[in-house]
Amino acid sequence: MESNNDVQEMQRPKPSFWKRFLLITIPFVIALLVGGIFLTRYEGEQKLQQLAELGKSGSVIIQRQDIQLFAMPLAWSVRKELMRSNYEQIDEYFNEMIRRKGFGLIMLVDPSGMIKISTDRKLQGSSFSLSYPRMKLGASATVSYAMPEGKSMFLVPVMGLNERIGTIAFIYSYRELLLP
Repeated sequence: MESNNDVQEMQRPKPSFWKRFLLITIPFVIALLVGGIFLTRYEGEQKLQQLAELGKSGSVIIQRQDIQLFAMPLAWSVRKELMRSNYEQIDEYFNEMIRRKGFGLIMLVDPSGMIKISTDRKLQGSSFSLSYPRMKLGASATVSYAMPEGKSMFLVPVMGLNERIGTIAFIYSYRELLLP
């Protein structure tokens, strides 16, 4: 009979090369595959977020172009009523516009910078530059200024025969357009 010392002295045989190779390689390959799946999924989510942001900025650009296109006939209508000194009709135009989704404050500013007509009655008779110091009224074309919370202030010049006879200033809140 062999003693306990003899059993301890007997060494276990080394596993074969292929067995060691498979014991190391299979877990390593599985870890690589799982890591690749997570990495691919993360990159896909990042790409979707970038596309969503691009879509939002694209819809803002489209809406801004639409508003600028709409502003020209509005200026013509206001010009017609200004030439007749028909401020009640201009006020009615503005009140009708304010009922539409997206429009906030609408004002008519005279060439001296005083607010003649406003949908916010508290602003009537005050100076435009005191309420909105960053915005310049002297432009000869429609100008938009970014405001917080997805809004923009549009300044639309109302031109007479030889000079600017007023400026329409309005705040528009952009809507989120759904992509197909």
